Amino acid sequence: MFLKKSKLFLLLFLVVSFVIVIAGTAKSYSHTKPFLGQTTLEIATGDSINKILSNFPINLLEQSLLKIFLYTNNIHLIQAGHYDVQSKTWSEIFVDFSEGNIKEYRFKIQEGTNIFDLKKLLLSSKLKLDCPDFNCLKNQLNFTEGTLMPETYFYNFNSPASNILIKSQDSFIEYAQLLWEKKQPSNPLKSLDEAIILASIVEKEAGNNKEKPIIAGVFLNRLNLNMRLQADPTIIYGLLPNFNGNITKLNLQDSSNRYNTYKIKGLPPTPIAMISKSSLEAVILGIPNNYVYFVAKGDGTHYFSTKYSDHLKAVRKFQLNKS
Repeated sequence: MFLKKSKLFLLLFLVVSFVIVIAGTAKSYSHTKPFLGQTTLEIATGDSINKILSNFPINLLEQSLLKIFLYTNNIHLIQAGHYDVQSKTWSEIFVDFSEGNIKEYRFKIQEGTNIFDLKKLLLSSKLKLDCPDFNCLKNQLNFTEGTLMPETYFYNFNSPASNILIKSQDSFIEYAQLLWEKKQPSNPLKSLDEAIILASIVEKEAGNNKEKPIIAGVFLNRLNLNMRLQADPTIIYGLLPNFNGNITKLNLQDSSNRYNTYKIKGLPPTPIAMISKSSLEAVILGIPNNYVYFVAKGDGTHYFSTKYSDHLKAVRKFQLNKS
């Protein structure tokens, strides 16, 4: 009787020891960093543990050790999504899976970019393109260029692109409407839409924030005087996406280009770029000045003039390199 009990105790001891060793081995293995040959992993809805493990370049023994680790740590539910698996241990990876620590991607809307840049950005992102072309953006999302808030947005893999665009536009419109209420009566702009259009031109013309109010003042003065804006960025926008980098005399004379502010009076029909807060503030809140001309000095700044004769001298000096 004593012998039987001793054998039973020995067997139980061996089993327990074996389980402890296996569990310890599994735990130790779980703290290693696997070489997976990839930085992200997609887990689809309904994927089983076996299906997930089959995505990894590991053998059956390693799979068994991971299953033991998952079982002993009560990890059963795996949430679908894209996960960052780079430089992580097995335990960190599976904790992420169970807690749904899904990888976030960045989507940055940059001031000064246009709708063609936005399309490229969308195509290179991990977003779901539920609104893939310009007509959809305009008709279904009521999107107009210049009405997105330039910021960095975070999203999960395959999130609808429209979610970010709507969020960005709502944020911008809310800000712009509050700013428009502060417009002075002397400002010639008749609507917020006009302010956004002019701000987009200022965005493209200004090389720094300090000059934005001055440039905005020049354009506001020209509008008041019924002068053409004569802004090169508007011509360029009208030539997109086929602009080759040079504005020709023919381009300046082309009255079929609706954005040619050398030919048309007033503002172009739409904004020409995404705009920053500083550009919109310069247009709506800017301090009045007497300038009606400016020319680029070649160092990111401009020379401003009140008289055409002075402007011509500045052009000769800074553009034609003649004293």
